[in-house]
Amino acid sequence: MTAKLRGAFPVERFSARNRLLLALTVILVTAFVGTSLINYAITSSAIRREIVQKDLPLTRDNIYSDLAAELSRPILVASSMAVDSFLKEWVESGERDVDLITRYLRGIRDRYDFFSVFFVSEKTGNYYHFNGFHKVVSPEDAHDVWYYSFRDRNKDYELDVDNDEAAANNLTVFINYRVAGRDGGLLGVTGVGLQIQRLAALIAEYQHIYDRAIYLTDRAGLIQVHQDQALIEKKSISTLPGLAPLAGKILATGEEPQNFRFSRQGETILLTVRHIGQLNWLLFVEQNETAALHEARMNLLRTVLVGLVASLFIIGLTLFTINHFQARLEVMATIDALTGVANRRMLEIEFSRFLSVQQRSRHPFSLILVDLDGFKKVNDVLGHMSGDMVLRQVADISAGTVRPIDVVARWGGDEFVVLTGLGTAEAVMVARRLVDAVVTADLAGVGTRMDDPRKEITISCGITEYVQGDDLDSMITRADQAMYTSKREGGNRVSVLAAAG
Repeated sequence: MTAKLRGAFPVERFSARNRLLLALTVILVTAFVGTSLINYAITSSAIRREIVQKDLPLTRDNIYSDLAAELSRPILVASSMAVDSFLKEWVESGERDVDLITRYLRGIRDRYDFFSVFFVSEKTGNYYHFNGFHKVVSPEDAHDVWYYSFRDRNKDYELDVDNDEAAANNLTVFINYRVAGRDGGLLGVTGVGLQIQRLAALIAEYQHIYDRAIYLTDRAGLIQVHQDQALIEKKSISTLPGLAPLAGKILATGEEPQNFRFSRQGETILLTVRHIGQLNWLLFVEQNETAALHEARMNLLRTVLVGLVASLFIIGLTLFTINHFQARLEVMATIDALTGVANRRMLEIEFSRFLSVQQRSRHPFSLILVDLDGFKKVNDVLGHMSGDMVLRQVADISAGTVRPIDVVARWGGDEFVVLTGLGTAEAVMVARRLVDAVVTADLAGVGTRMDDPRKEITISCGITEYVQGDDLDSMITRADQAMYTSKREGGNRVSVLAAAG
């Protein structure tokens, strides 16, 4: 920094600026992030409410209607077979012509495109298939347990998921229907079978359309229909992650559908459950809430990022504005407006700095008081504007003559002060260079009259060196006395006054 523009505000001014910037940053970031979080919470709540109250129930009911329609036909057909007079008469007549029952079962299979159509006789234990006689059922055969269980429960019909032994053990949904004779006695069990892959394909189609997980369980929670066939008839919801703690409440679902919310592998799942009366099964429809809120989270992230960028821009603009006006304030507070050199305030700050250096290193410093000779005549003859121009010229000459680390300040009127980190002898040399520089400078300029008072301007200098205990006022007082000595001796010269003692 040059001698003419040396100076800065005290540290506390920067601290105040930093506190302002910190407060502004906190306010902006808190406002953006807080508003974004509030909006995210409101949006998330609205999305969750929309899913739970509208989307999931609508999906569930649509699937329920389609499944009911898909399963009502085989149930209706099986019930018709159970009361068919041909079937009953054929059984009661002794089951003599197997071709008759085979053609009967095949006709139903071809007409309705079922995977399987069958009849099991209670009297003979014969299992008849649409392809003909299959086998004789036995309580010891694990494949035949279904028959005896159904018979003993004395139900009109039920759905059972099992491997179809007569069709390469394909997993099949059987609709089993009781066939009663004229006396009400059991003649056997008839029914049809739907390949589980057909229902799984239907479920997969639903999942693709609605982008939700869909599956069916029996009333005990055992999975009956699922896209993952490895779970069918092997897994219960009481063993599935997330669902296990809710299994009791879920399986208690009655005629009124129920909604649940649980966590699975760190994701939140919304679940709606409805009882399918015809099947006595439960329909499950899951929505991954975490995935559904992904876009809302991305919007939150985008909003926060935009807010942070905007905050940085505002803070940067604020910092630029503060620095701009602070620089102007620094100039106004520390620089003399007329001459551009330091003012009294800046001189006091620099004196403290010189004093601090001297106390640490014992390095000498001196003060030179400069006063213009003949300046009053310039103001009287040419006016104050010309006088101001002379002051600016002398300030420029002084700043250009002293060392860059020295300080030039305007003390008042036509007086200037130079603080230099030199002892008395070196300060005298600096002062004499100042005297010579002003004498040789053409303050009036080219083409002016010979009697222009600016041509007569010189300076008188008074010098004093710092001694222990000095302050700025005491050094100014001694330098002022030395300067008046130069004045009394005709001006355009340098005088020195040391401290007494």
